[in-house]
Amino acid sequence: MSSSSRSRVDLARHTGYEFLSTTVLFFGVVSLVRVLALPDSPLAIKDPHLMLGTAGAVVALLLAALMYAPTGRASGGHFNPAVTVFLWADGLFPARAVLPYIAAQLAGSVSGPALARLVWGAPVGRMHYAVVAPAPGLGTTALFLIETAALVAILAAVAVVMSHPRLHALIPAVIAVGVGLVIASLGTVTGANINPARAFGPALLSGQYAHLWIYLLSPLVAGLLAGLAHRALRTSGPATAQPATT
Repeated sequence: MSSSSRSRVDLARHTGYEFLSTTVLFFGVVSLVRVLALPDSPLAIKDPHLMLGTAGAVVALLLAALMYAPTGRASGGHFNPAVTVFLWADGLFPARAVLPYIAAQLAGSVSGPALARLVWGAPVGRMHYAVVAPAPGLGTTALFLIETAALVAILAAVAVVMSHPRLHALIPAVIAVGVGLVIASLGTVTGANINPARAFGPALLSGQYAHLWIYLLSPLVAGLLAGLAHRALRTSGPATAQPATT
C-alpha cells in the first residue's frame, strides 16, 4: 500500500473513531441529564448547583476515559470541532482532516442523543434531548463572550502543557478537568456549551434553535484565536509540540 493510500485509510479509521467516541460522549451526557435533572428519576438532584457540580465531575471522568482509550489516542481525542480548529490553527493538524473530523463530531452529536432516546424513551424527548440554553436575561453579547472566554481558558491551559513534552500525557486530564469546571460553574449561566457538537445534535433533534448560532460560533472563534496565538508563540521559540494524530 502506498503512503498516500495508507494515509487515507488512517484518516477514515480515525474519523470513524471520532464519530464513535463522540456518540458515546453525548449518549452519556444526555443520559446524565435524564438521571440527575428530571424529577421522576430516583437519583435526581434538586439543587441546580449541586446537580451541575455532580454532572461536571461525571462528564470529566467520561471525557478523560474516552480520550485515554485506544480509540481516543488513535484519533487524537478531539470530540469537539473547536479542538480540531485549535490544533489546525496551531499547525499541528492537517487541513485535509479538519472537515472529516468536524462532520464525524457533528454526526456523533446527533447519534448519541438519538440513541439515548431509544434507551430512555419519552423522557428524553420531554427534556428536549438536553438542549443547552442560557439563563433568562443573559444578553447575546455576554453569552458569546463568556462562552468564548471559557474555552480560551481551557485551551490556554492545554497549550501550556503542550509546551512541555514530559507533560503531554496529562493533556486529556487537563481538558477533562477544564470541561468539568465549566459545567459546574457556568451551567446555570450560559448552559456551559463550549462545544459546537454539544449544541448541534440536541438542537436538531428537538427543534430548539434559540442561541444556536452563538453556541456553534463562539467555540470555533475560541479555538481559532487560541490556536493562532499558541502557534505564534511556539514558532517564535524552540519547537516542542508534536503534530496531532491524523
